[in-house]
Amino acid sequence: MDSPPTDRRAVEAAVASIQERLADGDPNDAALRGSCEAVLSALRAAYRADRSLFSPETIAALQELRELLREAGPAADQAP
Repeated sequence: MDSPPTDRRAVEAAVASIQERLADGDPNDAALRGSCEAVLSALRAAYRADRSLFSPETIAALQELRELLREAGPAADQAP
């Protein structure tokens, strides 16, 4: 994801994409974590721009994803 999503549907699709990638892959894989972190970064920018794009359920899902990635290890750009 190159730019932050600009509507609620795009936000929900981005969150679902991260959930699917992590469910299908290994959260300990640095490349997978890095790509998920990039999407999360774009979502953070979208949240700062327009919080109304995020439902309480979407925010809860993002918090769960963040915790899963934190437990898996450092972000890809921080790996040795």
